[in-house]
Amino acid sequence: MDLKRIKMRLLGFILLFLGSLAAYGQGVEFEASAPSVVEVGEQFRLSYSLNRKGTDLQIPTLDGFTLLMGPSTGSSSSFSSINGKVTQSVSYTYTYVLEGTKEGTFQIPPATITVEGKEYRSNAISIEVVKGSGNHANRSNRRVDPTEQAEGNVAVNENNLFVKVDVSRRNLYIGESLVATIKVYSKVNLVSFGRTKFPAFDGFLAEDIPTPQQIELVRETYNGEIYKVGVLRKVLLFPQHTGEITIEPFEVECIVRQQLASSRSFFDDFFGNYRDIKALRLSRPVKINVRELPVAGRPLGFSGTVGDISMRTSLSADTVKANDALTYKVTFSGVGNLKLISAPTIDFPTDFESYEPKVTKDIKTGENGMRGTVTYEYVLIPRYAGDYKIPAVTFSYFDPAAHAYRTVSGETYEVHVLKGNGSTSGENTTSVQSFKKEDVRQLGQDIRFIRTGDLQLRPKGGVFFGTVVYWLAFIIPFVLFVIGAILNRRRIKANADLVRVKNKAANKMARKRMKSAAVAMKNRNTEQFYEEVLKALWGYVSYKLNIDMAELNRDNISDILQRKSVESTLIQDFITVLDTCEFARYAPAANPDQEMDQVYENGIAIITKLDKAIK
Repeated sequence: MDLKRIKMRLLGFILLFLGSLAAYGQGVEFEASAPSVVEVGEQFRLSYSLNRKGTDLQIPTLDGFTLLMGPSTGSSSSFSSINGKVTQSVSYTYTYVLEGTKEGTFQIPPATITVEGKEYRSNAISIEVVKGSGNHANRSNRRVDPTEQAEGNVAVNENNLFVKVDVSRRNLYIGESLVATIKVYSKVNLVSFGRTKFPAFDGFLAEDIPTPQQIELVRETYNGEIYKVGVLRKVLLFPQHTGEITIEPFEVECIVRQQLASSRSFFDDFFGNYRDIKALRLSRPVKINVRELPVAGRPLGFSGTVGDISMRTSLSADTVKANDALTYKVTFSGVGNLKLISAPTIDFPTDFESYEPKVTKDIKTGENGMRGTVTYEYVLIPRYAGDYKIPAVTFSYFDPAAHAYRTVSGETYEVHVLKGNGSTSGENTTSVQSFKKEDVRQLGQDIRFIRTGDLQLRPKGGVFFGTVVYWLAFIIPFVLFVIGAILNRRRIKANADLVRVKNKAANKMARKRMKSAAVAMKNRNTEQFYEEVLKALWGYVSYKLNIDMAELNRDNISDILQRKSVESTLIQDFITVLDTCEFARYAPAANPDQEMDQVYENGIAIITKLDKAIK
């Protein structure tokens, strides 16, 4: 045996020894697993996994189930060495085959096992047993999945494959959130999906909840039957107006794999004796009832925030020199429509120079709503020495759980400002810092300077009365007053016509939104781009026709524009741009830059044509 082989064996023994030490150092993990739902008469596996070798496994009484077989034991191990760090994992599995005997929800208590003289307990699990289809009587030799269809020409219908939109609630206050979950229910061999058309969620502010990219089908019961259920998308929705809002149907193309109606043979597994068919499925619309917030008890200054919000304030220092900076922070935290919280109005001292706050948002969207913090950070510079008070800031919100308004307050801060270090101005700077703005009114004018230079003196005794300049001094102000009065009357009359004012402001508003869209397109911010284009189109029509934006939607815009004698082709172009923007927000195109250019040009062209068509 050569020296190289001896070294390799020695290295292997060392690594194995280190791996054993690593495995020994791990804590004992004893876990039970089983399907969450089964049918009466269905056979299934109850498995216990252990990461250390154990003895004397004791399972509990299995009420509601019949033990058919077990335990069958198995073990597996893995070993890895990364950058000199050796890890080894070992798993021992104990499997039992059970059968549900009656309907109901049953708890399987923890099992116990002994590892190195110490007893460990597994987790308890809950299993729901439903009535099911009753196709298990003659299948006692193998486990049967009730979601499997018999291979052959099984028709795909609305009972064994459908989609639906589940919502967490159907009645809520405006400003509250609900979770819409788009699911597919299947009893067939569903292998993939084709084209999809998600709802536009008109009337809602939509925030996507992160979901796994790989759709995993899990067993769930629906109307007493077991389906394989996959979550396609989850969305957090905030209603934007009161009344009844409808979530439009969701459309998806399902790819189902079926076994051909021929005799099953050994070669089918190799040559793929099956076919894939496409089944288009459409969910039902869902209606949501949105209530107005109560008027009784609404505090002054309420900005529309709904949720469970807390607020805290902080000041970087309570003693500072003049012209040195202070930092004042207001932090909102909790659950609710946090993105709609605006900067609070704070009455800072007059002698404090304040700047626009820096806004920091740390918000996460989940199934429990929008949760996180919003911080407003103000930079303050006191300019004069003295003692000052920063009053407590207050904030009001609506608590839907208590159906009541809440008001929270920050702290009041006393700030002592010392005289600054001075500058090149020496004593003058020190003397100025001893005065406050409110103490300075008007300096005396007791010293006048002697005028020098070309004085253009005139003889004493000259008469001004009756000259041309004298009369012009009367006539010109009178003429200007008359002209100003006439123009002012016209301005008041024009402003009184709100329809005319909003009509004139339509183009200005649209240009501003499209300019913001151009900036977003340049920065490749697709979401902001399409949102600005939508606001430009809807806002233009709202201003131009003097219709509240909450009353406009995709369903009635065609009738409204037709009554204004707008051509049907222009109306269709308008709706096409709206649909493109809504779809692109949730399903980005393969070439987003090209699509944004096209949408931008079409948006400007449509607004220009509408301006000419609507008089």
